[in-house]
Amino acid sequence: MRFPRNLMMSPVLSFTADEAWEHFIRVPGESIFVHDAYALPQMLDAAELTQRWGAVREVRGQVQKELEELRVRGAIGSALAAEVEVYAADERYRALASLGEDLRFVFITSAARVSQAPDADQERIVVSASPHQKCPRCWHYRADVGADAAHPELCGRCVANLFGAGEPRTHA
Repeated sequence: MRFPRNLMMSPVLSFTADEAWEHFIRVPGESIFVHDAYALPQMLDAAELTQRWGAVREVRGQVQKELEELRVRGAIGSALAAEVEVYAADERYRALASLGEDLRFVFITSAARVSQAPDADQERIVVSASPHQKCPRCWHYRADVGADAAHPELCGRCVANLFGAGEPRTHA
């Protein structure tokens, strides 16, 4: 069960938090102080976590080098003006693919995709300038800039964050 934010207020605003708890939960006589604040997630294997993020950081370093070459040639001004396609094998592929859509935030690019390479010899990184329009709010280059008629200058991500439920993010 996910607890309301007033659970975090309880040590500071004890009476107000307790009254708010009764109002929102609607269980008369039940106090906020008999509930746990947060159930901690199960610990991950430290060695596995270190190995996974080591692979992600290694690929990120290679992506940054490719982005810098593109910047020097004048094809992009910033990393957000680029899109990245990574072809990776085995552990690298699994580590990168586990990040899903959040991979672009790790690379600090507007788009990032990972595809499985048949073997380590065929791993490569393809960096290109984004063909899309830049959103003036988040500076990402996206295909959905102007797709919402009510907000023609914004991308779908910004519209969702400002006027909707927000974008789903799990890692970054």
